[in-house]
Amino acid sequence: MERIYEFEKNAYRNKVLIINFLLMAVLVYALYQVVFVPKYAVLWALAIVVCVYALANSFLRKSNPRVIKVSDERIVFSSFGEKCFEIAKLTKFRVKVSTPNYQVLVRLADSDGRRGSFWITYSFFNDKMDLIGELDYLERKVHPESLRFRGRDKLGLARP
Repeated sequence: MERIYEFEKNAYRNKVLIINFLLMAVLVYALYQVVFVPKYAVLWALAIVVCVYALANSFLRKSNPRVIKVSDERIVFSSFGEKCFEIAKLTKFRVKVSTPNYQVLVRLADSDGRRGSFWITYSFFNDKMDLIGELDYLERKVHPESLRFRGRDKLGLARP
């Protein structure tokens, strides 16, 4: 059974796409400043580093997924391309919850050497509580003796 969780379109546009386009504009302006107006080149170089890092997270590492597909065999994160991980091959699956921003950081790795790190703002996904339940289930499946599950006997025992 495959479940599909999607980021709200308007929120994704505002929180990911527009910010990345603004970062591209700042990057172009900072490059212009470094090349043609070298007065504050060090500060603009710092801006270039920050912009390149943020854009690499979005476009190369695909760390802000728009669609998450979870099935019994695999989990797929889609954003500017897809990253697919076989659940049976996962060696690491850690969920770090950040409640004030309604975000979770999911870090995972598989036996093939592929790694991923994804920021999931679950408050903007459809079926947000089911999504959190899926992530808890997968973490418990990969790391059953995790400290996060001690004292929470029912957390992550079954798929929502």
